[in-house]
Amino acid sequence: MKFYIANPERPIITIKGTINQDGPFNFIFDTGASMTVIEKQTAAKLGLYEKAESTKKAHGAGGALSSSIVIIESIKVGNVEAKNIQAGVLDLSNLTKCGCIEEFAGILGYNFMKDHKVIIDYPKQEIHFE
Repeated sequence: MKFYIANPERPIITIKGTINQDGPFNFIFDTGASMTVIEKQTAAKLGLYEKAESTKKAHGAGGALSSSIVIIESIKVGNVEAKNIQAGVLDLSNLTKCGCIEEFAGILGYNFMKDHKVIIDYPKQEIHFE
């Protein structure tokens, strides 16, 4: 499946997918993220807060944040689908404000990729799941 890099100076992989059959949405594909994260506004739009289970500390480049944890029935990218996946809900608007990337719904992390061998072909801008 194809991915794109919006800003060559900051090569962040962005890929399209769905959340609970809604979308498509843009996601950051982050092999260094341990958990999938959904942007706060996207979570509100999809009613995910109503299903929040707990809160958890999230750590990233900006330091530690508190995150609501939700269980998402389905996240699908191409023909790869993760069901009943745990995701943090965070305000990620600073990433779009800095001009690093365009609007996106969240970050796909390890818990989305863990059941697959992931091959990233940068020259062809393709991701393959095996």
